[in-house]
Amino acid sequence: MSMPDDLGKYLIIAILATMAVLAWRAWQIKQRSPNWPYVEGEMLEARARAHNETGDQRGTPTHHWFTEVRYRYTVNGQTYTGNRLRAFGLNHFDEQQALQEIAPFQPGTKVKVYYDPADPSSSVLIPG
Repeated sequence: MSMPDDLGKYLIIAILATMAVLAWRAWQIKQRSPNWPYVEGEMLEARARAHNETGDQRGTPTHHWFTEVRYRYTVNGQTYTGNRLRAFGLNHFDEQQALQEIAPFQPGTKVKVYYDPADPSSSVLIPG
């Protein structure tokens, strides 16, 4: 085997391993977050975004929408900024579905932020 072929294999393995770790972490959050404590936080940003809103596909029709949120909360005197609505993000098939999901989370709104007591920087707005 030549060196570039080996490098490509290792790169693919590294990417797959990273994806597996991220999926495992999200699954753990999904399982544990219903039992996490919560604090009151404040929404900073909430928006629906088309899957192809960036890059060279900009302007083409889309069939996938997702949501982006950002919120601030304080645990034991330490302030954190979170960006996870739930453990696993949802793909929406139209903008209206995405907007409905973030409707309760508009900027300035007070929200319950569920945080991992072992790592308060890990949080969700919708547990489970």
